[in-house]
Amino acid sequence: MNNFRYFPASKRDIAKLYRFLGIKDKKELFGKIIGDIPLIDADAFKILPEEMDEEFLNRFFLNVSSGIPAKDKFSVFAGGGIYSHFVPAAIDALISRSEFYTPYTPYQPEVSQGTLFALFEFQSMIAEILGMDVVNASMYDGAESLAEAVLMAMRLSPANRDMPASHKEDIILISGGVNPGCDSVIKTFTGGTGVKIVKIKLNGITGRTDIEDLKQKLASGSARVPAVVVQQPNYFGIIEDLEELERLIKNIAIEPLFIVSSTEPYSFGVINPPGFYGADIFAGEGNSFGNYMNFGGPLLGLFAAKKDYVRQMPGRIAGKTKDGKGRDAYAFILSTREQHIRRGAATSNICTNSSLNAVRAAIYLSLCSKTGFKEIAFLNLKLAHILRDKLLCTGLFEPLYSGDFFNEFSLKIKKNKNGIGAALFIEEMAKRGILAGIAASESAIIISATENNNISEIEKYVLNAKEVLYA
Repeated sequence: MNNFRYFPASKRDIAKLYRFLGIKDKKELFGKIIGDIPLIDADAFKILPEEMDEEFLNRFFLNVSSGIPAKDKFSVFAGGGIYSHFVPAAIDALISRSEFYTPYTPYQPEVSQGTLFALFEFQSMIAEILGMDVVNASMYDGAESLAEAVLMAMRLSPANRDMPASHKEDIILISGGVNPGCDSVIKTFTGGTGVKIVKIKLNGITGRTDIEDLKQKLASGSARVPAVVVQQPNYFGIIEDLEELERLIKNIAIEPLFIVSSTEPYSFGVINPPGFYGADIFAGEGNSFGNYMNFGGPLLGLFAAKKDYVRQMPGRIAGKTKDGKGRDAYAFILSTREQHIRRGAATSNICTNSSLNAVRAAIYLSLCSKTGFKEIAFLNLKLAHILRDKLLCTGLFEPLYSGDFFNEFSLKIKKNKNGIGAALFIEEMAKRGILAGIAASESAIIISATENNNISEIEKYVLNAKEVLYA
């Protein structure tokens, strides 16, 4: 029954199990188990409550096992695009069913109704979270999704229709707050198109995209600008002012398409989503929804757009229809990949997508509910602010930027007698079982906190940071 790890038993079922095992209650049960595992302190089980939710139960046994030596036990405070979130056991149980267990998109709708239904629900829930009109059935990952968004913008931009052929060059404006990994993939995808990638500076104080620098680059008459790309929250964790950016971009005579990316869509549980600010295209990473960190992959690419641009969207879109007997049925209603239409008319050469991870996300979000989504988002926000405040109170760190942040923030390590910078700090913290963050520069570190980091782990981070930097 490995596929059904967490199905609660009734009191009647529990009584039958006790009779079969010849024991009275759970204390006797755990007493027998502990008898074979002397490393666990029996006193830890004397205060077991009558009821626990799954996350509490999981954390309880992790705390019990904390005294058992293990090389792979880390507190994870490193984000940068992939975040440590709690994954309910029900997801692994359901996704392991043979109907779902494949990364490929289904080719025959008549035998793939379950997967298509799940993908349709995935699209619907992601569209609601993002406030966007249309969502496809996923992309490979967030970086590839953003690169495809840039190519789509180049096809759709009014500049491509209205500017004379004698223009000097095309440029894509990309905020300095976009994840460097995504930036690199964009450059690879656009390498043969002749388009030039131009960076927008970040404001040195707030860490947001610099409005004045963007104005200057948009006002340049020597180039046409098919798209402006920003990340929300940005790579340094700062929440961008999308309202101001959208207003500036939409006031240009030949307006660029406004592309918003995100590597942490949970942020849209506490801040307004990109659709609220009139984003033309959204492309981001959805790994936070029911997927493990998995050493950096496989991931889940999210892609959404205004309905006006649906014909140029890459990937596939699952839709709901009726079969010959009038029953609900699901099928791919749009698939503009090169295998299905003339190669020259294809929007992408994407040959499949991340269906398995997309179905995981659909299951996760359905378990999460709207209320739960907001609660988890607020918990992430609160824990990150608690950690940042405690680190600043040590006097060993100072803020890199002053802008508001969600569950990720950037600090500078102050000069210390041992000359420890960001890279060495991360290395020393790892020796203590803490993945402390990501080095952003010689002295700056990007730190994240999620619902997987409880207060005791935060206290442990602060205590060890003091020891490393004071030593």
